[in-house]
Amino acid sequence: MWRRLLGSQARVVPPVGTPADASGARRLLVLEEGATPSGDYILAPFLATLGPPIQRLDARLPPHTGQIEPGDFVVVQRYLHSPWRHAIERQRHELAGLAWFLDDDLLDPAALAELAGPYARKIQQLALSQRPWFEQMGSQWWVATDALARKYAEARPTVLPLAPPRHLVEPEAAVRIVYHGTASHQREIEWLHGVMAEVQQRCTHTRFELFGELPVNRRFRDLPRVAVLHPMRWESYLAYTAGQPADIGLAPLLPGVFNAARGPVKFIDYSRQGALGLYSKVPPYDGFVRDGVDGVLLPNEPEAWVEAIVRWAGDAAGRAQLVAAARGRFG
Repeated sequence: MWRRLLGSQARVVPPVGTPADASGARRLLVLEEGATPSGDYILAPFLATLGPPIQRLDARLPPHTGQIEPGDFVVVQRYLHSPWRHAIERQRHELAGLAWFLDDDLLDPAALAELAGPYARKIQQLALSQRPWFEQMGSQWWVATDALARKYAEARPTVLPLAPPRHLVEPEAAVRIVYHGTASHQREIEWLHGVMAEVQQRCTHTRFELFGELPVNRRFRDLPRVAVLHPMRWESYLAYTAGQPADIGLAPLLPGVFNAARGPVKFIDYSRQGALGLYSKVPPYDGFVRDGVDGVLLPNEPEAWVEAIVRWAGDAAGRAQLVAAARGRFG
């Protein structure tokens, strides 16, 4: 049947089944371009009510042999890339079902005309132009809003509820770790990537923040729970940090002629934010920071920094004691 639908004279068939059909699937296979608000707030909670195990895959990566198995129910979130389209075509007759989840109006050229060129072209290529294929495959349509359901009523879409899980609405208490180095700290920023990769893997409750331009954003994009802020003027930085307390402040300093003349200003920055400072055991911090009293001095060894961050992330009382001592040095 499905081979006939893929021919040049393929006819359009109505959506097959309802979301309830996915309940009997071997597995729910979700194709998405990484985590998204709609994926976490709408699609994932809905799938969790259906019963079968869920596997979320990055649709930007091509499928490998055996990734789709007989009995899977495949859910495509927004965009369909051609390698996955071909893989689904080959195994469509073995699937428990297929659904297309739309959380925006991606199928109306008039709507795309209001968007920026590159974004509109992406939607045109990966969503709008894919509509005939989904119709040929007898895909169910799942949508995020009543407005989409009304607009595309001929596809008999199902509106999924907005039902974010409790852990997203009431997240666990997080430990906020910051590194507020400027553009003159490129070596330290690069050095911290490996450190924070290990920390974020070992700790689920840590959040990391640093400053940087687009290259820094791209460098840290692969790490979870990382925010890269655009650099700001000093006055704006003072106002921002006054209202943004932190738990741990990082101040690595690698050997170099330029670094040799720096002052211990990070000690003040982190004291203002109420953060325990972790500093390289080199001047200007060595001899200024009282190790274990108002800060922590560490060798420039990634393993030492990982262990220290993990340790102090789990010791709120200890952090508070050292922060109080640091703030006590300034009157």
